[in-house]
Amino acid sequence: MEFYLPVKHWHMAFAYLSATLFMLRLALDVAGKPGWRNSKWRRLPHINDTLLLTMAFTLLAIGPWQPFAHQWLGFKILLLIGYILFGIMALKPTLSAVVRSVTAILALLQLAGIFYLAMFKPTLFA
Repeated sequence: MEFYLPVKHWHMAFAYLSATLFMLRLALDVAGKPGWRNSKWRRLPHINDTLLLTMAFTLLAIGPWQPFAHQWLGFKILLLIGYILFGIMALKPTLSAVVRSVTAILALLQLAGIFYLAMFKPTLFA
């Protein structure tokens, strides 16, 4: 348990960076600057997200949380899957601007839900 707090803080840092990088890539797309697709901005989020998920699995292994016993965590995992799917669609250049805008908003809403659940850990279905 001695590693729990450092791992949690790394997980939080990678989560904030992941959200920031996603919003940065969205902003670059909206600004009409697709050059990020051929730069470090394309690879950096994948490295960060790998580290984020590694910390998440480590927290599950060493912490007291269980996805099926703690409803907020199970729901957070479902929101994460939605965030990934909508995020992929929002950044896909072959989709129309309308579809990309709607999926970007949906991805950001999922992200807000993830952060809310992580911070407050509410009892959802008591």
